[in-house]
Amino acid sequence: MAILNEYNVIGVSFEKGDEAYAALSRLKQLDADGQIELTSAAVVEREQDGRVTIKDTAGREKWEGTAVGGLTGLLVGILGGPLGVLIGGATGVLIGSLFDLDDTEEDESVLSQLSREVSPGHKTLLAELTEPTNHEVVDSVMESRSGNVLRRSVADVEAEIAAAEEAQHEARKKARKKLRHEREEEHKEKVQAKVAELKAKLHHEHSEKVPAGTTG
Repeated sequence: MAILNEYNVIGVSFEKGDEAYAALSRLKQLDADGQIELTSAAVVEREQDGRVTIKDTAGREKWEGTAVGGLTGLLVGILGGPLGVLIGGATGVLIGSLFDLDDTEEDESVLSQLSREVSPGHKTLLAELTEPTNHEVVDSVMESRSGNVLRRSVADVEAEIAAAEEAQHEARKKARKKLRHEREEEHKEKVQAKVAELKAKLHHEHSEKVPAGTTG
């Protein structure tokens, strides 16, 4: 019996959709055989409007309708929602910048990588699982179906999700602060304009009351 000592998240992209479904079936079989422990998994696809739809699911987490359980479900929601835009680079925000990470390609945000993997027209397999350290059992299944495996520990993924949420919160806070400042400046300009108008009116009335040729 293989020693299952790594708790990971994998994202596997396939050129052919059928391969993603076949790979999911094999993961379920590996779980049944005790070679891995499959917590949650889903075959997903990004629509042209950016939404991420679930095509098939598996795992030990409880399901509600077509919703995915566990960390996989959270990833689906993130990659297809506002955070997916944030981490996808559309705003230039990289989650890795919120970590004390070495500046290397290996340390690039897994959420950014997953966001690119889950692209329109391609099926992607997302899974949360426990597996042997050498990864051979899972990798051999994916490679046999020309799947490109992206792997990161659950701890790293959860940390990045927390950082992504924090980044979104900070972005919203910054936007609100900017809006409040603009409103304050606009209000200040209106107040100053009104005061200037009243001063001009007062000066005009005073001028009319002072007889010509007099001072004071």
